[in-house]
Amino acid sequence: MDTELSHNLQQLSEKARSTTEFIQRLKGMSDKVTDSCIEFERLVTVQCEALIAAINARRDVLLDVIRSDKEAKIRTLKDQQASCTGKLQQTTGLIQFCIEALKETDSAAFLQVTKTWSTVVFAPAATNMAL
Repeated sequence: MDTELSHNLQQLSEKARSTTEFIQRLKGMSDKVTDSCIEFERLVTVQCEALIAAINARRDVLLDVIRSDKEAKIRTLKDQQASCTGKLQQTTGLIQFCIEALKETDSAAFLQVTKTWSTVVFAPAATNMAL
């Protein structure tokens, strides 16, 4: 019986040693999990920061494109406005000329005088526009 008890104690001691080793391995695994999670958190943070930087850079590019497009459209609208204003002034002048021509009793004489007058008045303006 002593030998059996001795044998059982030896087995129990072996199981206790194995369990202690197993607990140590579990502890080591726990440390590895903690280290892995810390590294994973660091990687996620780095990648998120890179994505945020890329998104911010793309936003800046898009905003620059929008601003440039806006400026180009405003320039185009101002050019169109100036062109339309010029055409309107020409049209108004033509309407006034026609009204004056209709008032005249001698239309042919009025047109001859007007032709000479327009050559004198508009020739310098055309020269200035060419400059």
